[in-house]
Amino acid sequence: MIREGDILMALRDIFKITRKTYFNPTAWLGYDDIKNQTSDIWNILSALFTPAKPTRTETFDQAVQRLELSEQDIHKTSQTYLAYAWVFGMFALLALLGGIYLIAYHGSGYAFVLAIVCAILFLAQTFRYHFWFFQMKHRKLGCTFDEWWQGKIKPSEGQQP
Repeated sequence: MIREGDILMALRDIFKITRKTYFNPTAWLGYDDIKNQTSDIWNILSALFTPAKPTRTETFDQAVQRLELSEQDIHKTSQTYLAYAWVFGMFALLALLGGIYLIAYHGSGYAFVLAIVCAILFLAQTFRYHFWFFQMKHRKLGCTFDEWWQGKIKPSEGQQP
């Protein structure tokens, strides 16, 4: 059975007029959506720049034994990584030269910026494969960027150079 109070409450809800009916700038600007999207972007970026924790810690020799690799396999894979580094390096150079051509002869700044971005992506792949080659060449996992940049691994105190 419907009571008179229920009908009045329903009518009040239908014809409810508050300040938000005519003046609600946060809804007009989509503040809640912007806040949620900003939070999502921040979470994605923080996850992107937070280094992943390694699942296992092992030496190069332990990894070779676990994967049952021969010296020939290691040499072949390292040479393949070096070849990939050279190929990606050449692609980066071609992208850079193409960008220079586009800005010099066609005056297209947007194409130049796009070519620079492509060259940077190719250089990132060049670094990745050369870093893997470097680790295999020096038979050390977990090399640092500084070690790669210097181009050599300093022997630890207990080892022969």
